[in-house]
Amino acid sequence: MKPKTKAKASKSARSKKASTRVTAAGQEEAASARAAKAATRAKAMGAGAAGTAAARQFGKTRAQAIQAHVQARGQRQQAKRDSR
Repeated sequence: MKPKTKAKASKSARSKKASTRVTAAGQEEAASARAAKAATRAKAMGAGAAGTAAARQFGKTRAQAIQAHVQARGQRQQAKRDSR
């Protein structure tokens, strides 16, 4: 049998992420600032989306109302023709 050899350790570079995980001096203030910024952004996006949705819904109902009037006029004309 062959004698077992130890596996060679890979010589990879040390991770640079470890240094960023160390607690920074102003980390809590930065975290609260990020949270406030995200909340403001979410609120603004929500308001814009609500306005867009309302405009889209109004556009749909307006188009449906116009189409209904056109259809009703056509039905009246057809009824007049049929009655002759």
